[in-house]
Amino acid sequence: MTTPARHPAATRFGHWLAYAHDVGIAGLVIFAVLVARYHFEPKALPIGKIWQATWTFTLICSAVFPAMRLEQSYWRFTAMNDLSRIAQAVALANVLLVPVLFLADRLQDFPRTGLLIEAPGLILALGFSRLSVRAAHRGDLTAALRFEDRTAPLAVLVGGLEATAEYLADLNRPRGSQYRIGGLISTDPAVRGRMIAGAEVMGGLDQLASLLIEASEIERDNVRVVLTDPRPDRDLVRKVVEVAAETGARVVRRRGTGDALSPIEAADLLARPPRRLDLDRARKLISGRRILVTGAGGTIGSELTRQILSLTPASVALVDASEFNLYTIDQELRALGAAPVWRAELGDVRDRGRMRDLFARHKPEVVVHAAALKHVPLMEAHPAEAVLTNIMGAWIIADLAREYASAMVFISTDKAVNPTNVMGATKRVAEKVVRALCMEGAGEASIVRFGNVLGSSGSVIPLFEKQISEGGPVTVTHPDMIRYFMTVQEAASLVLQAAALPRAAGCAAGVFVLDMGEPVRIEALARELIRLHGLRPDLDIAVRHTGLRPGEKLYEEIFYAAEEVVATEADGVFAAFDTVTPWSELRGQVKGLIDVAGTRQEAETLRLLKVLEPAFSNPNLDAPDARTAEPVAITT
Repeated sequence: MTTPARHPAATRFGHWLAYAHDVGIAGLVIFAVLVARYHFEPKALPIGKIWQATWTFTLICSAVFPAMRLEQSYWRFTAMNDLSRIAQAVALANVLLVPVLFLADRLQDFPRTGLLIEAPGLILALGFSRLSVRAAHRGDLTAALRFEDRTAPLAVLVGGLEATAEYLADLNRPRGSQYRIGGLISTDPAVRGRMIAGAEVMGGLDQLASLLIEASEIERDNVRVVLTDPRPDRDLVRKVVEVAAETGARVVRRRGTGDALSPIEAADLLARPPRRLDLDRARKLISGRRILVTGAGGTIGSELTRQILSLTPASVALVDASEFNLYTIDQELRALGAAPVWRAELGDVRDRGRMRDLFARHKPEVVVHAAALKHVPLMEAHPAEAVLTNIMGAWIIADLAREYASAMVFISTDKAVNPTNVMGATKRVAEKVVRALCMEGAGEASIVRFGNVLGSSGSVIPLFEKQISEGGPVTVTHPDMIRYFMTVQEAASLVLQAAALPRAAGCAAGVFVLDMGEPVRIEALARELIRLHGLRPDLDIAVRHTGLRPGEKLYEEIFYAAEEVVATEADGVFAAFDTVTPWSELRGQVKGLIDVAGTRQEAETLRLLKVLEPAFSNPNLDAPDARTAEPVAITT
């Protein structure tokens, strides 16, 4: 969006007008003070000496005032704090006046007490002009007479009438936010030019740039744009972020009632609002039951754990192979004061003996399998490890789940559709394993397939944030790359809701997928994140294209062409059905793949993976040994 800024000529005119006012007032004040003071002398009024002192003082002020930048301030933002700078300028002008007059005529017949009257009089005159303008703009004289905390950011509010009025009311409470209000930008044309709770509506979005330029000239790096609507329109967010970045302003928003604010996040820039899935059905599945979560310390697993604990389970076993991740979620739950019904269990889903021991001890009724190796470039370099964790791990957990549990949820990925990388191919084969095993058991199983999770470990968002904080460049593999995104909260909600959806006979529920709206261009996302930091893409932070990494493709798919897609009872959740290969036919091939992967025969592992998933297309399939490939960069 191109937003007109305030014309430089208008800004210069305003500065000259303020300068002329201040210098003119200085001359008037000293002239009036000297005339009044000489009236108390018995001799005739020395009009020549009065004019000499007036012109001398006016010339001194014409140099001192711009040196002190008095004309640079915007009067409608004036507070009592500004009187200190005015006082300094007036004091300096008077200190310079005395020696100049002394050199002229040794201060003969000049009333020294006149300066003691003139200095405070001029300070009051200059201050009164500014405070009056501030009071007129705010409609409140007391607002102009308060001392402001100048360390608090100067805020420009953007939003509709009701949301802005509600936020301003919260600010005026005793414990309100410490922002100073510099002006309002309204999305409601009917209120432009009016006052809301003593603050002036400066105009619509076309005036935002000029207002931010004025504010940034005063506060430099201490300006904020506050979106007052708790659920702002995505187009509005993008426009505001783009304009704010041009002036270095940071954008924050309300996320509920009250004056609490939080920074704009990547999720706020999605082409659709995050879905708030109905968890009432999930509560019936979880409440009072024993739950086991694998990969419980990961991004998805930890959020699943939080949501599961909010649904009053009887017990939760948190299983993870990472000591650090397991420790982190365990400590977080303790700090949150969650009901002490969970137990942290260190264990690898590859280890059938350890998993059987955990299932036998916890006797889970619902199993959520989130453990996986998911980093695409790393899995290209280590296909055998991907097979052992993603396929063998899924086999072990699904096999135990059909023995102990009544319901299982397997977390898959959109990269499993027509996979071009090892990670996607292993997840696709794991989907087949889970569904085949489910067909032979009495329990129910669900496969939840979704796109990239914002902020998850290994995703682009943390990488971009790190690169921006280091000054760039931000690296994007290809300008045309697009991906589907969802928040971690809605990803976890989808998993639980999918687990609770009704099933047809056997395992016919198939794959559940969230309607993720339109895919997002990765480069556009990177540029938006740069703007969120108040910076300008290509100017403050460079954006560099590095080329597609091994296993990457320009776009991801959600369904196979052969899958039958139908809507479910849950809003925005779809189910996909296709033919399930019986476990009796699949078992031998899967075992052969796992045996080869166990011996770390990378090339043969890739070949057998292709046999199990014919749609798998990967350059390493033609390599004599995947280990001879060039090292994979995992940080760009």
